[in-house]
Amino acid sequence: MLAAVKQLVPQELYRKFLERMPLACVDVAVVDRGRVLLVKRRDAPARGQWWVPGGRVWKGEMMRDTAARKARDIECHIGPIIHTAETIFENGPGGIAVHSINACFFAYPVAPTVRTRLDRHHAAHKWVRAIPSGLHPYVTRCLQAAGLEAAVHALAGWLLRVGIQVEGRDRSGRFAPLQ
Repeated sequence: MLAAVKQLVPQELYRKFLERMPLACVDVAVVDRGRVLLVKRRDAPARGQWWVPGGRVWKGEMMRDTAARKARDIECHIGPIIHTAETIFENGPGGIAVHSINACFFAYPVAPTVRTRLDRHHAAHKWVRAIPSGLHPYVTRCLQAAGLEAAVHALAGWLLRVGIQVEGRDRSGRFAPLQ
């Protein structure tokens, strides 16, 4: 098996890669007691946006191993790939468009108590029980694949469980936003 190359390429060569080819990336939907971890990105692309933890696959590294590395601060059991997609960001590092091919893995913590630590690439973290509005469509689809519903559906479900009637179900029986 090819050993993973854990060394970054020089910045100028990385710029050439970004200009000419897509990147292979892995993201991780870390699920703990019905919550999914989101991190706020410090780096382009998607600077300032909430995202699932993830990053580039190293040459020689299997995607499942990338998922474990990206969830490194929370020792996790890595499950299956739950979503795949491509993302294109017009304003990446140095103003270069970034095209990435993404696979999002399902993961859950090994330990019953989870401590989340941030690296230099993330400004904040939060655990969500419902899909917040305003997320990038890729992140929304990762959270849906991990089992979360949009906040409006989660709120309507909670209201119904506590005995408050809510109008506005769609054909599938899910709650539709009130018009």
